[in-house]
Amino acid sequence: MEKLVHLNQLLAHAISFVIFLFLVRGAFNAIIFPPMRERRERIRAEFERIEREKAEVQKIRQEYEAHLKKLDAESRQRIQEAVAEGQRVAAEIREASRKEAQEMITRARQEIAIERDKAQATLRNEVVDLAVEIAGKVIREELTAEKHRKLVDEFLAEVEEVK
Repeated sequence: MEKLVHLNQLLAHAISFVIFLFLVRGAFNAIIFPPMRERRERIRAEFERIEREKAEVQKIRQEYEAHLKKLDAESRQRIQEAVAEGQRVAAEIREASRKEAQEMITRARQEIAIERDKAQATLRNEVVDLAVEIAGKVIREELTAEKHRKLVDEFLAEVEEVK
């Protein structure tokens, strides 16, 4: 009989355990599993939201980088345009300076030519005056070879003084 008791007890415990298992499972299904499912859904939804936000941040980052590249290209283009404009202005200034210098040289040459012509005219007039004066002296005096040399020397000395 002892063996039967043990078997009866064992059977009673097994049945109690199975009933307890169904009760616990029912309690878990009714009490614990729904909040766990809700929590699992919230976590899944949160992960999906995080992934969407990551994708959106990545998209914004790409747009920002593209915008930075565009701004960088525009700034380089503006710098190149400014350099080209500076070179153009420098070329214009050089050309204007060259023209002005050429005009100044031309005017200076013209003034030199005018002054040279004036000096030649003055020298010519003085030579004519001297020649007239010498001719007058020659006419007033009789010319000897010695007097002729003296007059020529005086004439040459006066011409040298005029120069």
